[in-house]
Amino acid sequence: MRSVLAFLACVLLTMGCAADAAAATPTISQVFAFYCNSSFSSCPYGIEPTMAPIQLSNGNLYGVTWWAGTDNPNAGGTVWSLTTAGAVSVVHTFQPNKEGKFPAGKNPVIGFAQGADHNLYGITESGGATNEGVMYKLLPAGKFQMLRSFCTGACTDIQGPIILGADGNFYGVVEGGGAIFKLTPQGAYSLVYALNPTTDGRASSIMQGKDGNFYGTGVIGSACEQRGTVFKLTPAGAFSFLATFGQLDLVRDTLIQASDGNFYGAVASSIFRLTPSGTETIIYNLQDEDGYSVVEVMQASDGNLWVLTSDGGPQPARPGEVFAITLAGSRVTGAAFTCATTGCSPTGMIQGSDGNFYGIAGQGGAVASGNYAEGTVFKIDAGLAP
Repeated sequence: MRSVLAFLACVLLTMGCAADAAAATPTISQVFAFYCNSSFSSCPYGIEPTMAPIQLSNGNLYGVTWWAGTDNPNAGGTVWSLTTAGAVSVVHTFQPNKEGKFPAGKNPVIGFAQGADHNLYGITESGGATNEGVMYKLLPAGKFQMLRSFCTGACTDIQGPIILGADGNFYGVVEGGGAIFKLTPQGAYSLVYALNPTTDGRASSIMQGKDGNFYGTGVIGSACEQRGTVFKLTPAGAFSFLATFGQLDLVRDTLIQASDGNFYGAVASSIFRLTPSGTETIIYNLQDEDGYSVVEVMQASDGNLWVLTSDGGPQPARPGEVFAITLAGSRVTGAAFTCATTGCSPTGMIQGSDGNFYGIAGQGGAVASGNYAEGTVFKIDAGLAP
């Protein structure tokens, strides 16, 4: 009995220490700031970073910018690499040809993901044969290969982020949300499911659940009566709704499946839990200091949900906020960004292999005198385990 009591005491002590560590105020710092010189004739690493970075097995972060790069103000964006200590390099720049066109793509901010082969795959917003964007493959060392050039009509446009499926293919939503598509690592494009706008509404994002099915967010109804939705789509193409929210309660593109098997996301100014059978519960209503525009919900190594907003923190600046809540909905801790020192208006983040969060702030940053800050890569140290 004594050994059992001693064991329970150790467990309780450990849990108490973990709770104390998780409750520590996060420290936000700048790892790197994108910038242009005073005449905007040089923006060497690109500007307007938007998507959360990817961390590869070498520990480095990889991401994209929408425009400029390599001392060419007319370049069409970059793929960059960054060590967690702040050493940056440009892996690839989307350059124009002599006619000012971008046959190999421009503005690489539509999709960016790591493939099953550990290489980087992405989709550009424009450029290519008909200026509708391209799909490309990029080795971490910088070797670039264009896989396909998109076009209008049957080829359609891509709307947003792509995900790597369990089968090694990439999946996403077409522009306008009317269909779910599949892209093979070789660039072959096909539709998985075409949504009926009357009965299915429109999709805005998808993720793959632990059961192999796809789950996503969307809207249904007319412009004045739109309702946010969460849907389920089997790989065979069977579509159904898991939840339909109230009028004008739009669901953010932040759906995740947590360790308890339930789905979590943001609708309007609230965080919800949704069981796989479709039972929906609001677990947390965002407070004024939290912000209202949720851009990320993720479960970290401490088991808590970490929420990133683009407009939280002290007024009137509203530079953005990161905060943690338990799966039951209790607020644990949080911290606000500062435009001049960390960057502000964050757009996404990941948890790195060292336990820290790394992400993109679309504005601000600390740069050398005479340069203009164009966003940052930030780090959030919350004392979490890798």
